[in-house]
Amino acid sequence: MDRIIHDMYVLSSVEFSGRLSGTEGARKAAEFLASALQSAGFSPAGEDGYFSKVNVPASRLMAPAFVTIGVKGLHHRIDFAEYSPFSSGGSVTGELITIRDGDDVSSKDLAGKIVLIPERPNDFDVRGTINYAASLGVAALLIESGEPESFHKTVHGSDKNKLPVLRIRRSLAQKFSGKQGLQVSIEIPLEMNTLPCKNVLGILPGVDTRYTLALTAHYDHLGDDPKGVRFPGTIDNASGVAVMLEVARMLAKREQPLPFTILVAFLTGEESGLWGAKHLASNPPVPLSAVINLDCLGFEPELFALRTGHKASIDWLTELASDVIKNHGIDVRWIAGGDDSVAFIQKGIPTIGLGQKPTLPDSTNIHTLNDNPDNLHVKPIEKGFAVVFDIVNQLVDSPFLTGIK
Repeated sequence: MDRIIHDMYVLSSVEFSGRLSGTEGARKAAEFLASALQSAGFSPAGEDGYFSKVNVPASRLMAPAFVTIGVKGLHHRIDFAEYSPFSSGGSVTGELITIRDGDDVSSKDLAGKIVLIPERPNDFDVRGTINYAASLGVAALLIESGEPESFHKTVHGSDKNKLPVLRIRRSLAQKFSGKQGLQVSIEIPLEMNTLPCKNVLGILPGVDTRYTLALTAHYDHLGDDPKGVRFPGTIDNASGVAVMLEVARMLAKREQPLPFTILVAFLTGEESGLWGAKHLASNPPVPLSAVINLDCLGFEPELFALRTGHKASIDWLTELASDVIKNHGIDVRWIAGGDDSVAFIQKGIPTIGLGQKPTLPDSTNIHTLNDNPDNLHVKPIEKGFAVVFDIVNQLVDSPFLTGIK
């Protein structure tokens, strides 16, 4: 366990600055992982040594974000955050106008204004509202988004977004609601672009090289805000990477030769659309017989439940994984996820997408500043490693019975 925890702390460190795909921090993380695979005895399996190039689009904040309403400056991630799937970047200054559900406002009164929506209806159509606002010439939108401890960050985005869209804390939305004519200044240096990134691939040939088990985990995260909030990404997904790296080390130390090949793949671009997984699924260095993906451990003091990446058991691998999880006293949750396992499942490759399913109301939230080493629970890491290693060992010990051949 000591090496797993050490690797998680390294990946969460300031040096790697949140591992956002396409950044210097992600490049350093990729080099760290390539060196670790080399030290473990894995040969390079990429087009460029251990690296395989993947072009990753993402919505990246290039400089600090600022919002001022009247004379009050708001705190990024605490008071407001960019709604990155729908928001463009840019600098905007204009008058505030409040709009509530059912208000009858002339479209000419909205052009050039910064519109505050202080109450989100239950059936609020975010995309439709934003598109309509853009068509009316609205300069920016501020949308009430509850009272979180801190706002979630995402890096999904689109180059077709037309105006800055911000989530704002409910208490602030209520404070400024109805105060028409206040001057608002917005600076959101958000860029949606595609940058060259790297999957990290290492291979350990087995006796029968026609068959390959891939062990995958994404190493990218959201990136630290420029001169602002840190997003270490300890749970998401330094945990999965560190566990898979330790499984790889243990496999490489086996005295008996492996019956099939092991490919370890640390993937980029998961946070903005599974780009590394899609690339590997479509361009594997060797044909993939099965995939075990691990994404997120450490939410809670105990590992009560693991998700599987499927709505139901569908093949030999899901049956095997389900039995192993239960044997470790962990609840099996049949949940089809949005993690990297999706890319391999869509290619028809037997795949299990493992990850801790939070069950407690005070679980650590990923995609927030709370996903850091101080809030990590170690016991789920230990049990998660035991589950993955048990599944792999059962495959290694009985490949014909389990279906990898």
